[in-house]
Amino acid sequence: MKNRPAVLFQNETILAMDKPAGFLSVPDRYNEEKPSLASFVLADFPSARPLHRLDFETSGVVLFCLQPEAFGWYSDQFEKRIISKRYTAITEGRLVKEEGLIDEPLFTLSTGTVVISKRGKASQTEWKLLEGFKHHSLVEANPLTGRTHQIRVHLSSIGHPIVGDTLYGSGGPLYLSALKGKNRYRLGKDEEEERPLISRIALHASGISFDDFTTHSRLVVESGLPKDMKVAYAKLHQYSGLFK
Repeated sequence: MKNRPAVLFQNETILAMDKPAGFLSVPDRYNEEKPSLASFVLADFPSARPLHRLDFETSGVVLFCLQPEAFGWYSDQFEKRIISKRYTAITEGRLVKEEGLIDEPLFTLSTGTVVISKRGKASQTEWKLLEGFKHHSLVEANPLTGRTHQIRVHLSSIGHPIVGDTLYGSGGPLYLSALKGKNRYRLGKDEEEERPLISRIALHASGISFDDFTTHSRLVVESGLPKDMKVAYAKLHQYSGLFK
């Protein structure tokens, strides 16, 4: 299987998987043949239950509960905000501030699109600038609530949509020609058209921390940047870095 999901951590009650981009978190209700992380896990762990999910194009850590008696313990941590999640994103535009808190209510329309609205649920996202480039930023986002598309909408609301997230304001994928300049970029020998450095939404669930069911100790699971985001970051650093 291409982009086979990897196990990041496992004990008696919890399984942390590294979801590839382009994988559903749970089976599609209309087409169960589409690959999903849950189906992959259930093949080896029939009693496993997903504790949360990531968007189709988002990569990174997803937790599954392996024992029914522990499910309430872990799900309560999500509801009570005991679980802490960390994401890494490449955004459009260079952030001026080093960090901030976005506190805007989110409402899901009938189309599935999420908007900021007084009718919505309270939603908060902390963010921190990891590295600034000429026209992009590498950002760490910590959602304090768990709303649909929360990080995507919140970052867009401050004028910095995530690269590739055309639903929420991105101009499209990141291309090397845009970084090098049209005059300096040349297609490869066998290329008919330029391929993007990253062709999906540049968002990765890079870490999660929670209290273990058995020991009650704090566990931290991390996932390194996947190849496509590493490539995009390297090219940004090479051709769009800021020199102090």
